[in-house]
This record gives sequence, C-alpha cells and structure tokens, in this order.
Amino acid sequence: MLKKLLLEATTICIYRNLLEDEAVKSFINLIRMLETPDCSIEQILNSYCSVYHILLKNNIPSFYEYVKNAVLRDENSFSLACEKGVVEGNEMVKEQARRDLAVIGSLALVKCDDIKECMKKKFSEKREAVDVIQSLPDWNAFQANEEERLSFERRFESLMSWYRKNGAGVFSQHSFFTWDGHKQELVPVKNPDPITLDRLYLLDSQKETAVRNTEIFLSGIEANNILFYGDRGTGKSSMVKAIANKYYDRGLRLIEVPKEYLDQIPIITSRLSGRGLKFILFIDDLAFENNEEKYTALKAILEGGIEHKPSNILLYATSNRRHLVKEKFSDREGLVSDNPEEEIRARDSIQEKLSLADRFGITIVFSSPLKNEYLEIVNKMAEEENLRIEPEVLNKKAMQWEMMYNGMSPRTARQFINWIKAEEKMGFKD
Repeated sequence: MLKKLLLEATTICIYRNLLEDEAVKSFINLIRMLETPDCSIEQILNSYCSVYHILLKNNIPSFYEYVKNAVLRDENSFSLACEKGVVEGNEMVKEQARRDLAVIGSLALVKCDDIKECMKKKFSEKREAVDVIQSLPDWNAFQANEEERLSFERRFESLMSWYRKNGAGVFSQHSFFTWDGHKQELVPVKNPDPITLDRLYLLDSQKETAVRNTEIFLSGIEANNILFYGDRGTGKSSMVKAIANKYYDRGLRLIEVPKEYLDQIPIITSRLSGRGLKFILFIDDLAFENNEEKYTALKAILEGGIEHKPSNILLYATSNRRHLVKEKFSDREGLVSDNPEEEIRARDSIQEKLSLADRFGITIVFSSPLKNEYLEIVNKMAEEENLRIEPEVLNKKAMQWEMMYNGMSPRTARQFINWIKAEEKMGFKD
C-alpha cells in the first residue's frame, strides 16, 4: 500500500506545491525510507519524529488536519479558477484536481499504527527497536469508520465553494495586509484590529456613505475612491478597518500601502487585477510636502492613465488635511512677483495642488465631538465594557482625562475607558 502511495504522489499535478511542504515532504520521505532496504532504524525513527515535530511547531493535532489546511490555503490553477468563479467551464482542471485530492487524501489518512507495523516488520529481529517503535507518539489516529467521512474527494464540491467564498492562497487565511515596498510583496497582518462598525459611535452618516459605496463596489458596479478627512482621533482609520472586517465574508481584503511606496501601486494593482476577490488599497494619514514626487504618482492613479484601474480595486485614504499637498506663502509669490525665475502660471500650479482631494470621488468628513457628544461616547464605551462606575464619577474623570491628554475625541474616549477598565481589574481606588 505504501509503495503504491509513493508512485501516486508523483502523479500530483495541480497541488504539486504540497509536495514541497515541510511536513508532507517529511511524511513522503518516511514512507520512502520504509520501502528502502538499507535504511537504518535511526534514520526512520528520526524521519517519523520530524513529522510530529512540524505538527507541534504549527500547533496542529494531526497530520490529516495539517494536510487539510494546506489544501485550503494552496494557490494553484484550480483554486484560482474557483476564486474567480470560472472553474465550471474547465472540466480538465476539475478532473485533475479531483484526482490530486484523492491521492492527497490517501496520504493524509495513513494511520500511524500502519506505519509502526511496517517499521516493526522491517526491524523484527531487533527487539530493542520494536520496543522503541511501540512507544512512538501517534500523530494520525482515527476512530472506526471515520476515514470515509474525512475523504477529500467527498468534499470536492464544498471545497470549490470554499475557494469561491474565501479565495486562494494567502488571501484565504488573512483579511489585512501591508505592502512591503522593499521586497515588493504583500505581508499578512497576523493580529488585525477587530474593530466593528457598531463600536464607532455618533458616526451614522459617515458609516452610511462608506458602507453604501463599499456595497456598490462588492456588487460589481463602479464605485468611488474615498477620502476620509477630519480631526485626529475621530475614527477615520477605524472605519476603514471596520468595513474590511464587516465584508471579509464577501471577499473583501484590505491592503495598507505606506506613503513612501505609493509609486508602487501599479505593481500592486497588476498583481491583484486578475483575482476573484475585491481589494481596498488603504493609505493612512495622507499628506504631501511641496513638489513631492509621490503626489504625482497618486494623482495619476486617481485620474487614470493608459491602463484603467482594475474593477476589483478601490482606494480609501485618511487625512487630517483637507488639502493634501502642503501650500506655503512662498508658492504665491509668482502671482505678483516681477522675478523672472518665478512661474508665470503660478495660480494654475496652486490650484493643481489644492485639487488633489477633489480627485477622490467621495470625501467623508469627521469632526471632533462636542462635550456632550464626547461624554455620550464615553458612556457607550463604558456600557460596552460593563464597567461598574457611577455615571457622574465617570463623566468627571473623562473630562479630567481629556484635559490632561489629547482633547475630546473618540480615540481619547477609548484610551480613557481602557485605563478605567485596567484600574477596575487591578483593584485600584482613588
């Protein structure tokens, strides 16, 4: 049986990436050693335990579960076709994927007891080896008749649906990414902000506009890029992240692009344009110095060049400045100067700089809350956290906090509530 599995593994085509996975590779190497006459017991024991070591390192209880997860996150011609919803028209790819999954399933369902029996048979004359083999950990145990329920090919249709909903490769495992411009690659965010829209208080009109535009985008209709503009700490970035969290199940992914890599956005869009998922490119705290090259790069992206922006990509940016390019009084000298070195059409240059924000289809404005609004936010957050504190005391402390620190804003309110919650848990008293 094991020899046949070795031969079948070589016929894997679509899921061939799995053959290079460290655990799968170690497992196949273990089987190969069992079929090699001159392999020593030490080599085989080492190979057996290396598989278990990899499972423990990844905090996965069994080899079957490990392989199943590897199948779900594999990016190949089949999973990409499923993601884009075009696999139904390619029966050849579907059939090969089904054959691959049957082989992979057979590998994943090999019992440790069967492997141990092969080892005992191979080294039956070495009593001490048999004792050691018997004590080996079991990292692929199954209950009676469970194999049929776990068969990969029996899950083929549901697997296609899973790829369509969650995407292929790294996008099936993560919702937030950052762009590493040095390596020119997407880096998954391992601990994304779990913020949700219902935790953003007194921002109903802003949420309505942002949500409506995002739903238009997800429906396949052309939507607008959005500039989230306003005072610091008012929830601009949190709203973008909350939208990404809300629509993850509908295939939305968020990619933060640092300002210094804005000129690489064409590289990012070229990699994402053929995917079946939707992407928001997120630029946080957007502002430009005078005559900065990145300004020109963003302007070209917003206006569109020879290549049209892919329909599965939107741009959401936040800024504390209504005019994204800093303007100096010296820029206006050309309006009245007799200096021959000054630009003749200075007014045109000024207007070009000030109009960058207008190139976003929608601008959503965020304002710092008034005192009563700030206290309302504080009380809603306190209720959310089930804090045991009298409202009068809470309000008094909240006003003291904002005067000592960052002024009245939702961010200040959250920082204050976190402090009060920590005091309550630690048992601190005034």
